[in-house]
Amino acid sequence: MEKSMKNDEGIAYGLIAVVMFIGMVALIFICFTPAMNGVIEAANTLIGDGKVGVQTAGAVEWGLGWFGAIPLIALLGIGYWAYIRALEENPSD
Repeated sequence: MEKSMKNDEGIAYGLIAVVMFIGMVALIFICFTPAMNGVIEAANTLIGDGKVGVQTAGAVEWGLGWFGAIPLIALLGIGYWAYIRALEENPSD
């Protein structure tokens, strides 16, 4: 029994899923940005007052770096998913 599709409907649904995923990641990133700005302000105040050590400041900076990487990680993940989905829909025989 042949598994590949004979039309482009599956590809269209895959593109819709990609666009929706990118929109949702952008919305989540936008919603969490004000909270992260609060964390940055609080951390800067504590660092400026000398209440936290160098290791804690480094950990905060590391965490903020990963927050900034969320869009890139999401794009790489959805790109990989779309690539695998395209291969599953139209395999080369």
